[in-house]
Amino acid sequence: SICMSSEKSHYTGPLNGTIHVVGGGGAHLSDFTTLQTSWSLYKDYDFGFVKLTAFNHSSLLFEYKKSRDGKVYDSFTINRDYQDILACTVDSCPRTTMAS
Repeated sequence: SICMSSEKSHYTGPLNGTIHVVGGGGAHLSDFTTLQTSWSLYKDYDFGFVKLTAFNHSSLLFEYKKSRDGKVYDSFTINRDYQDILACTVDSCPRTTMAS
């Protein structure tokens, strides 16, 4: 996968792989390590949760909300090209469907 933008608040582009989203872990608050990582853009020392909304077969909205006020502090959408494999004929069905 290649990030198609230098923006730190918006990423777009094709992704041919599995997407993993980790939101919290149900643990107590702990201090962060001083080690700086390139894959972690922001660290929040607060309780919160991720709300997942599936709008249709091809669009998922992830929203991070803080428990203390319920406001959205971060969000992103994952979209994919959807193919209705139940409506295809035997000869026209793709072997697999994958998110992009």
